[in-house]
Amino acid sequence: MWEILQGFFVILSWMPIYFNSIYHVDLKHAAWFSAVPWSVMAFMGYFGGLWSDMLIRSGINVTLARKIMQSIGFLGPGFALIGLTAAKSPSIASAWLTLAVGLKSFSHSGFLVNLQEIAPQYTGVLHGMSNTGGTLAAIVGTVGAGFFVELVGSFQGFLLLTSLLYFLAALFYIIFSTGERVDFDETVP
Repeated sequence: MWEILQGFFVILSWMPIYFNSIYHVDLKHAAWFSAVPWSVMAFMGYFGGLWSDMLIRSGINVTLARKIMQSIGFLGPGFALIGLTAAKSPSIASAWLTLAVGLKSFSHSGFLVNLQEIAPQYTGVLHGMSNTGGTLAAIVGTVGAGFFVELVGSFQGFLLLTSLLYFLAALFYIIFSTGERVDFDETVP
């Protein structure tokens, strides 16, 4: 789940510089190209929550519903970041970025609520651990992005690497996640 925060913070911190260096958009306007996606994220997150609840009410088990939401929240940005690498104009790049950030919001109806379902008595601890790990990954990812871009000489390689990490995180979540309650207090003989 650390990929969520790593991808989130890298996009948040590097996109104005990306628009400036790739499309030669001045930083004042680049901030607008970078800000629009976050507005869409608010709307899409609400839609994702409604859809997730609808899936569960229709009889789909919680585990599958969470995996669907998390898959959209990881695979969507992964594919959108690939599209972003091919964008020829700042408007098209902003559209890809908006799609990536908007679809990422579906993960709020995936792993974030999943923590409450698998161990409600430890939700705070689990969320704290998850957030700490994600924040550390975001720090490393944000600093590492600068080194990576300088080393490779372009943003494309870093966007593709971030995309790959989203795909691997989706695979990990699909294989190992559950919506079933886990009893951490049970002692094993």
